[in-house]
Amino acid sequence: MEHLGHKTLLFAIVMIVVYTVLFMFVDAPVDRWMHDTFYNTWVFKIGTWVSYLGDGSILRLLVALCFILVVVADPYVRKPWVKSLLYVCVSCAIALVIGEGLKYLLARHRPLMLFDSGRYGLHFLSSKWAENSTPSGHTIRAFSILTALSLLYRKYSVPFITLAVLIGVSRVVVTDHYPSDVLFGAYIGIFTALWVYRYFHARDSAAESAV
Repeated sequence: MEHLGHKTLLFAIVMIVVYTVLFMFVDAPVDRWMHDTFYNTWVFKIGTWVSYLGDGSILRLLVALCFILVVVADPYVRKPWVKSLLYVCVSCAIALVIGEGLKYLLARHRPLMLFDSGRYGLHFLSSKWAENSTPSGHTIRAFSILTALSLLYRKYSVPFITLAVLIGVSRVVVTDHYPSDVLFGAYIGIFTALWVYRYFHARDSAAESAV
């Protein structure tokens, strides 16, 4: 967690550069190819099933229930399992707020709008959430939760992050998002989980120093 601010900025710059390149040269051809090649095939169906793991309606409900469980079980957050649960929930909640704000601000047309009417790019400040593509909400949820879990349970970090990557890839396979949307969502999810972990860790260190 050392130099997290510098790493966040560095990766933000890299992400913006790669996002721009993908936006200009890669996104549209890739999604057209995905749509023409895999639509309604077994690959598309598997992608749909994997996408369900990052479904917003399910995960938002679970996060809300977990917040309630924290308040009921240990409102002062003294038990280790409650602290871990709260950390995962806060990571996801903050990442979603950031993601939804950026979706409204950027308001990028989804791939299906490119296929149906040739609309591509950003049109800014739109609350038509179903039409806004970037960043990928499924990917944000997957990476914020699974990065948080990988920090808590390090020996399972490879399967956790692998699952997050699969969920992100599935959003391109089903042509609900462009590759750059997934990249953007992964960045938000990962670094939100890292910053929230740093906050929780700093609180633990302060508490230990005070004893």
